[in-house]
Amino acid sequence: MESKDLTWKERIRRRSLEAAQREQGLADLVRRLREIVPDIAGQESSEEKVFNPYWEVKRRGLQAFQCREMLAAVDALGRAPGAGLTVVDIGDSAGTHLLYLKTLLGPARPVETVSVNLDPRAIAKIQARGMKAVLCRAEDLRLDRPVDLFVSFEMLEHLHNPALFLRRLACRDDQSRLLLTVPYRRRSQVGLHHVRRNDLNTVHAEEEHVFELSPGDWTLLFRHAGWRVARSATYRQYPRRWNPAAPLWAWWWNRSDFEGFWAVLLERDRSLSDRYVDWEK
Repeated sequence: MESKDLTWKERIRRRSLEAAQREQGLADLVRRLREIVPDIAGQESSEEKVFNPYWEVKRRGLQAFQCREMLAAVDALGRAPGAGLTVVDIGDSAGTHLLYLKTLLGPARPVETVSVNLDPRAIAKIQARGMKAVLCRAEDLRLDRPVDLFVSFEMLEHLHNPALFLRRLACRDDQSRLLLTVPYRRRSQVGLHHVRRNDLNTVHAEEEHVFELSPGDWTLLFRHAGWRVARSATYRQYPRRWNPAAPLWAWWWNRSDFEGFWAVLLERDRSLSDRYVDWEK
């Protein structure tokens, strides 16, 4: 589909995204990801009907940001060159991020991957790539194996009980870390947009946000559930540097989509979490 098929809003947003990716040093990584996986249409069932050049640029920029944070998280583990890693992607829709990671790290840093999703369609896509996948809800995940790094991208806001999910991971016997990205909100809100619209159509978990929290409120939830922030970064979908229109861009993106996305690398810290005695097992 050519750019002429885009609406005027999509054309403007695409320029915004491309400028933002250049400003945030992601343009080269975006090009590298296109080489690794040339076609990302159909990764998520909700995108199959709307995927076009605007969505491609939008998705690639976010993926580049997430991959950069994954590489930083792997480096933070401090493993010796050649040491194997086990990385689990919770909420993985097609295996794409784990494929990116394995390719970017190369054969010198072998990675064993496991993907988790509650949607059988996602599991089928991942297994079609020859990758391991587990069909279950995030909150019910039980893996009886050591894991170095859990990652989860735009999944936490879809959970009805994110605190329980985080607590169960924090109580694992290993010392795995957790890398998350969530939509960036300056002010927290309950999502439930299908309820706001009084939409009586069938809604799947991947199509609905429950909690859209600010970084400050997410951080409180992390501490309650047994984690502390080791690193964080924000990706914005508009250029900010030396741009007097940045506040207008922020308002427009926040009104029509999200201003950006927040990444956080978490380490275990149950000093406060264990004080709460009524956790569901």
